[in-house]
Amino acid sequence: MRDERDVREFDAPTERVAQNLAPFAAAAALAAVLAPVGATVDWGQYLVALGLGVLAGLIRLTPWQGALGRAREVFPSLVFLIGVAFLRSSAGGANAGVAVVALLPVFWTALHGNRRELCVVSAGVAVFFLAPPLLIGGAAYPSNQYRASVLFLAVSSIIGFTTQWLVAEVRSEASEEAHRENADLLLELTDMASTDALTGLPNRRAWETSLGQALLTDDRFVLAMLDFDNFKDFNDTHGHPAGDRLLKETAAAWREELRAGDSLARIGGEEFALLLPSCTATEDAVAVVERLRRRVPYAQTCSAGIVVRKAGESAEGLMIKVDAALYTAKDAGRDHVSLVG
Repeated sequence: MRDERDVREFDAPTERVAQNLAPFAAAAALAAVLAPVGATVDWGQYLVALGLGVLAGLIRLTPWQGALGRAREVFPSLVFLIGVAFLRSSAGGANAGVAVVALLPVFWTALHGNRRELCVVSAGVAVFFLAPPLLIGGAAYPSNQYRASVLFLAVSSIIGFTTQWLVAEVRSEASEEAHRENADLLLELTDMASTDALTGLPNRRAWETSLGQALLTDDRFVLAMLDFDNFKDFNDTHGHPAGDRLLKETAAAWREELRAGDSLARIGGEEFALLLPSCTATEDAVAVVERLRRRVPYAQTCSAGIVVRKAGESAEGLMIKVDAALYTAKDAGRDHVSLVG
């Protein structure tokens, strides 16, 4: 199973990989241009070096490098190191002045690889610096190069592992920030999905959730439905903006009359549902509804139906009963309250 870094780096578009690779390729190209300057060049080795450098870049850019498995990060770096070794040898060995380019794979792996891959590449760099004095020696690779090689390795390791740690910290912080933003967005979307945009009250979806929770936790409560009288006539006379204003101001006024645990929702055009938990006295419920009816602005009236939930009644049954109670109040001439015990 691929780890997160595998998915992030190697499933990236080729264009992005090319952008990441560009400064490294530019540094390698500069070394290739400068290596022959003032040196007696072995052009055969030089051409091999160029070929290996190009090959390493192509491997990075080709989609089929995924067939290499976990070696796909390390293999191009090692190919590049071999190319730099040939470039160094072609221009006179330790004095060619291009050895620093061997540190490029360390920086690349620090930025784009994991810790194990960085260890493998660092080991490759160690072989690059330490093997020539040991295996070839002579004027091209004198033994005193060990000191410089060890210093190169120490500095590159410090820079490489520190860079990788810093990159991991930045990515971790970015991931946490993205997680927080996603959580905030999800919360906002959830709130939008359960809120009536006009009045700011819970909508029908949220109402059904509240009613379902009440059925699970409260054996007896009061349910009410309120509906504006002749709301269509109000809209026709004053215009729809005035009708929207009536709904918004009424919702704000009604919220002021309710307890913290009461649930008020807009479930239709001009229909509102009210749930009064732990309310068993019908006279208290009627008093609450009457207070709400008195707070309707612009001399408008509303009718209301009230039911007291009994043990065993379902949400659907209660909504049918309260709707029937509301229409009983409407049939009584509107501006009435109808109670079903």
